[in-house]
Amino acid sequence: MKFLLLALIPAIFASQWLFGARFIPTHDGEYHIIRFWQFYKMLSQGYVFPRWAPDLNSGYGLPLFLFHYPFPNYIGSLFHALGATFVDTVKLTLALGYLIAIVWCFLWLRKVFGNIPALIGTIICSMVPYWFLDIYVRGSVGEVWALSFVLLTLAALEYGVSFGVAIGIAGIIVSHNITALIFIPIIFLYAWYRKRGNILAIATGIGLATYFWLPALVESRFMVGLNSVSYADHFPDLFQLLFPSWGTGFSGVGITADEMSYQIGIVPLLVLCISFFMAMRKKVLRAIIFPVLCVTAIAIFGMTEYSLPLWRYVPLMGNIQYPWRLLMVTTIATGYLGALLTAVTPRWIMVGFTVLAFIASFSYMKPVTYEKRDDAHYLSRREFTDGTSSLGNSFSTIWTEWKKERFSTRFQASTGDAIINLYKETPLSYEMTINAKTEITVSAQILYFPGWKAYVDGKETTISYQTDGIIHVNMPVGEHELRIKFTETPLQLFADGISLLSLFSLLAFGILKGTHAYRNKFSTPFKRPQNTGSGRIYPRTHQRTQKK
Repeated sequence: MKFLLLALIPAIFASQWLFGARFIPTHDGEYHIIRFWQFYKMLSQGYVFPRWAPDLNSGYGLPLFLFHYPFPNYIGSLFHALGATFVDTVKLTLALGYLIAIVWCFLWLRKVFGNIPALIGTIICSMVPYWFLDIYVRGSVGEVWALSFVLLTLAALEYGVSFGVAIGIAGIIVSHNITALIFIPIIFLYAWYRKRGNILAIATGIGLATYFWLPALVESRFMVGLNSVSYADHFPDLFQLLFPSWGTGFSGVGITADEMSYQIGIVPLLVLCISFFMAMRKKVLRAIIFPVLCVTAIAIFGMTEYSLPLWRYVPLMGNIQYPWRLLMVTTIATGYLGALLTAVTPRWIMVGFTVLAFIASFSYMKPVTYEKRDDAHYLSRREFTDGTSSLGNSFSTIWTEWKKERFSTRFQASTGDAIINLYKETPLSYEMTINAKTEITVSAQILYFPGWKAYVDGKETTISYQTDGIIHVNMPVGEHELRIKFTETPLQLFADGISLLSLFSLLAFGILKGTHAYRNKFSTPFKRPQNTGSGRIYPRTHQRTQKK
């Protein structure tokens, strides 16, 4: 426990600004305030798995949470339910994700290398500049939490906890689906190399998150603006990866002044170089170091323009959007290799690296600006509440663009004459009586998306939406009941079923495994433990040379 606390101290120091009273403006932070607000509203209305943001898009709503990773929103909603403002929930969600990631990193490395190497490796990992780029520049709560679940998965693999592996994989996907594209293949290779018995758990984790990723993947064909970024515009130059810098602007073609930092980091580069040198000198270390170095080298290569053919032809790779996101791979690799070097080299060298890592990143551990803003600053301004919570408000359906103007009446007779009485309303359901003197068309100021259905006197009727992207329903003469509600599509129900089946399988496996262990506890004869000597015994390839 004391080693874990020591590992957390630098991370707590680095995240101290997140516990202040004012807001830290970041690239994505203001989007997350609005998303937390809408997600919490849906949860408070009883929707456990929100898919719709009812107040955005100038009140027309849109299926934001069908495509936007949900897990950080649950954390933010929990903080808000406990009394935090939406402004503070963004900072607290970032802080918690970062600190939990450090805990999992330590537990993972301790299982592989022991306490001291894990302590040094974790501190070095926690000081990689990309953490502070995500926290204080980009405000990417999704990536921070996804990296936390990556480390949880690696720890669970080493401890042989299949349940934790499945939860970790699912957590990566629902925290940041782009990070899942990067790391799930790497985790599969890690499990194949180290713990092949957990391959099924990885598949179960993917199954658990099917309710999110499958509809998001398939039903994206109805949306525009989901991927408005061209990866070809965001390759950093090689010198930007290798030489220290700290810009806080945006990434893009022709941006030079205050351009966002893409550095791998001084200490990570030193760790990578020394690891390569050690592997070349000591044959016993090659099988451990070379796989990590190969994955890291591929990641670094993938961030340069030389890798453009890969981005063009490898399936789904373009969905990563920003090549520099592969810095996440070097972040995790740095922690692992830092711990390994501590286990096989004089420790004073790695202690020096730890101090250097803290000093080199010290100036990055704070926000560029720190503004006194509250919820009212955002929730009272239409530029925030009426948008689509996306870059350039480009997110909408294929049938209409962003609705820039608010409507005056939710339901109106676009043709004919009728009296409309709306008597029940929820974010996803509207019930009304309509007294029509002639056949009419009722226009609902609701963005159409598959899942919206209309019922006249309890019978489903056809919805028209092609002309302007909103819902239109034809009504007969006389007084009738009209109900419009948002339901799950057959694909979404199918995905939910896979997730439930995966959950039941995981629970059943856990129960059976626990029952088997309980029975063996009383059926296996007691054996006196053998004395293996003092100190931690590293895996055979990690053992220090003993003096005889």
